[in-house]
Amino acid sequence: MIDVPLSSHDVVLAAIALSVVLGMVVSFVSSVSATLGLAGGCVPAGGLLGYALFINPPTDVGE
Repeated sequence: MIDVPLSSHDVVLAAIALSVVLGMVVSFVSSVSATLGLAGGCVPAGGLLGYALFINPPTDVGE
């Protein structure tokens, strides 16, 4: 097993995928259309992307 600690960017990437998948699951199990479910999942994903790029941007390994 590879023993590499998770960074905050790894968690953000997983949360982006989880929010989009959760939006699609909600659209499948409820009467919400797929377009609305996907849009609802993409709103928090866009916020997380903005956080990862502008509030907590990646840095070089040496810094």
